[in-house]
Order: sequence, then C-alpha cells, then structure tokens
Amino acid sequence: MSPDAAASSHHVRAATSESRFARLSLIVAALAFVGLFLLLPLAAVFTEALRKGPAEFFAALGDAETFSAIRLTLIVAAIAVPLNLVFGVAAAWAIAKFEFKGKAFLTTLIDLPFSVSPVISGLVFVLLFGSH
Repeated sequence: MSPDAAASSHHVRAATSESRFARLSLIVAALAFVGLFLLLPLAAVFTEALRKGPAEFFAALGDAETFSAIRLTLIVAAIAVPLNLVFGVAAAWAIAKFEFKGKAFLTTLIDLPFSVSPVISGLVFVLLFGSH
C-alpha cells in the first residue's frame, strides 16, 4: 500500500481540539469586536460629516483649512508609519532575542499607550500646554 493511499484511508484530525461551537463563538466575538471598535466609530464619523448633506460635505472638502488638515495628516502618516515599522521591529527583535538592562522599562514604554487612554493623554497635554 502506498503512503498516499494509507494517508487517505485514515480519518483527518482537526487542527484544534475545540468544538465547532467554540470556534464559531470566537469568530463571532472577534467580528463583533472589530465592528464595535472599528466600524462603529467610522460610521459615526461619516454620519457626522454628512449630517448637513453631501453638498455641504463636498463644499467643506474644497476649503483651504480642510485641504491643509488633510495634507498634514498624510505627511505625518507618511513619516510615522515607516518610523514605527523600523523602530517597532528593532524593539521587538531586541526584546525577544536579548537580555539587557532596561528591558522591563522598554516593555513598559511600549505597553503604556495601551493602558493609558488617548483621551487622558490629550487632557494632560491640554493641561500642560494650554488650549491654545
């Protein structure tokens, strides 16, 4: 009997030991999480942007201040994304591969934005630098 024939005659095991219900529950929970934290805020932004109608929305896109804000956002993203990629990969590699003094501090700095709300951070900046 060839190895291919022997392999096809045996029952194929599942990759995980969880039940089908458990897998489907986790998939539904993950999709609900994405919907709640990604799609819902995005829908709220577009709802607010189009509240006065599409004509007002497109008129605002032609405004000089709007164009300046979009340009600034794209410039900052074009700078921040490559820098985050380089420094993020370097930090992850250093943390995973080496033991060094300050490793716990570096890990704390990386985890800090996940534990401190951006709203609180914004409030701290407003209190430090003023609203102007």
